[in-house]
Amino acid sequence: MQAPLALTLALVQLGLFALCWLGVALLMKAQRPAALLFMAACLCDAATAWLQVTQVGSLRPVAAGLMTLGLGSAALVGAGAEAFVAGQIRHPRAWLGLLALGAAAAWLMQPLASSTAAQALQMGLYQGSFLLMLLLPVVGLQAPIRQEFGRLGWLALLPFAVMSLAVLAFLLHLLLQPQAVVRSYAAREDQGASSLIPLAVISGLFHIAWLGLTVGRQVLRAGRLARIDGLTGLLRRGPFETELADGLALARRLRQPVTLAFLDVDHFKRINDAGGHAAGDRVLAALGAVLQRVLRSTDRCGRWGGEEFVLLLHGIDASQAPATLQRLAREIAQADIAVPPPCAALTVSIGHATCSGSSEATGAELVARADAAMYEAKRRGRNTIVAHAAGLPAALHARPS
Repeated sequence: MQAPLALTLALVQLGLFALCWLGVALLMKAQRPAALLFMAACLCDAATAWLQVTQVGSLRPVAAGLMTLGLGSAALVGAGAEAFVAGQIRHPRAWLGLLALGAAAAWLMQPLASSTAAQALQMGLYQGSFLLMLLLPVVGLQAPIRQEFGRLGWLALLPFAVMSLAVLAFLLHLLLQPQAVVRSYAAREDQGASSLIPLAVISGLFHIAWLGLTVGRQVLRAGRLARIDGLTGLLRRGPFETELADGLALARRLRQPVTLAFLDVDHFKRINDAGGHAAGDRVLAALGAVLQRVLRSTDRCGRWGGEEFVLLLHGIDASQAPATLQRLAREIAQADIAVPPPCAALTVSIGHATCSGSSEATGAELVARADAAMYEAKRRGRNTIVAHAAGLPAALHARPS
């Protein structure tokens, strides 16, 4: 491939990726730091491509510049990956330290690198810094990426891994045959056009993968917003009803009991009247956090509406439910959720109903029974737990808060 054409294609590709990241930075505030770092990496790669192709003859006169640009690009994509995954650059000193070490090898040792051994040492320090920059994301980010995106998240780290292997192979070659490596680095045949091919491939894989993660994160968040109540972090009513239907079907199949509890914040209107709706929202958010912390991973909890919550407790029968819910009420009391004065300490009323593994009760019927029991807890003076029993009307009621 002719050098001008190779350079043009490389610059067009990098320019398109830079525009994509600029769009991400403008449209997605949360992704802006990572997007700007990735865009800066595109500019570094573009400068590298231009310098490689336009330099005539030996690379030695521009070697320090090429090394610095390569290190800068690696530091930018690594720090950008950290910012994308963690929301911030977690190891700024590591990136700056490795960049400084590689740049020192590139610039400070260049006047001293007259012998083959000195030149090999210079290349080794530079490539070693480059290798560590590539390995940091692979080692440090694989767990959180897998947690957020599953196994496919590894694809975003694949370019780092491929480049790490390439750099490691170069270091081994340098260790075994330093003279051959130094000579080949200084030789030029096609104005660097062939060297743009791996740059374009790795760069393309990297930016496509991370742009894909950016889109995937928005899709996951949209799905989460459709399922999760933004204030409490619990399931919305619709998704909870789906979980309830699935849970009852599973309980019947496994012949296991299931308990549904209705929880209502006592005197919630007084909290809103005393501190405004912002105070009420803080109480609900804190209560949601307590419920998420206390309940088992197999349980499900949702916000039914207003200050009402529903809990689906798998494997809990009628004899176990009172003790389980009493522990939950104690955890809520011990959390000491702040309420505006002159409101009394936060308490809850809980009603619950249980169905056996052989029961054919529907989710709506179980909700109605637990709701009726909770209404009875309100009638008895609040801050209490009531089990549904025969004689309680199995219907929803308007009730005081």
